[in-house]
Amino acid sequence: MATILLFLGLNFWSNQLDDLHIQDVKIYNTFFAIENGKPTFYLYGKLKPTFASYSGGAFTQYNNSNGSVYGYNINKNNVTIDGQQTHSPFGSKEVVFRIKSDPKHGLTLLNQNIYLIGKHNHKIKIYNAHTKTQPYSINQKDTQKFIKQNKLH
Repeated sequence: MATILLFLGLNFWSNQLDDLHIQDVKIYNTFFAIENGKPTFYLYGKLKPTFASYSGGAFTQYNNSNGSVYGYNINKNNVTIDGQQTHSPFGSKEVVFRIKSDPKHGLTLLNQNIYLIGKHNHKIKIYNAHTKTQPYSINQKDTQKFIKQNKLH
């Protein structure tokens, strides 16, 4: 009985959502693509520690079971991507974000800095709107080429 209770307690702890720990994320690639004529931003990465797995908030902003919102936040000059993780050694280690441009709601992407933000508000700048560069991009470090090729403003 004690073994079962211990297992249930560890399982409960390992599946609790926590803010993403920035130092645990290895970003492999960021890039823009065109979907329905609008820019869409992608981020691909992986979590490094054994007791970390990625959870939710990847494709759209939504409410989790606790009622709090996570995914991304927008202001005039910046977009911050808020990641969540669990502590399960068996969960997915892949980190994927996809954010579609939505000018009606202030999400212009190409004109906003994009940050990955984690626990204690630590953040990584993954797109610089002023210089139009992506330091973690494999093929779009100079995003201006992408903008010109797709005739975007």
